[in-house]
Amino acid sequence: ETLITYPVERSRLDIFRQLLIPAKVEPAAVRQAELTAVILLLVASNRGVSVLPDWVVREVKYSSDYVTRPLTKNGLTRRLYAAIRSEERDKPYMQRLIELARIEARKLQDA
Repeated sequence: ETLITYPVERSRLDIFRQLLIPAKVEPAAVRQAELTAVILLLVASNRGVSVLPDWVVREVKYSSDYVTRPLTKNGLTRRLYAAIRSEERDKPYMQRLIELARIEARKLQDA
């Protein structure tokens, strides 16, 4: 099966790092696409499979164009980071943005 991924190094993709490489499994082919919408279109047109974040899968899991399956019993998790310019660190709007990012990330994880 063709695996459709974002265009980043394999070492940065959880599907390779946490599952395929340890299991010594190699996809038949790897195709890359920069946009989530393009990845979803490729999957819907039977051009391959993809491993996507839960927040993406939630948007399409009830569509007849897709079949979604968890990869592991507990799924794969990843810590996300926010980077901001040092001169904006203490600005109230930036502090609020970071606070909201933390809150919303937890909500998504718990859903």
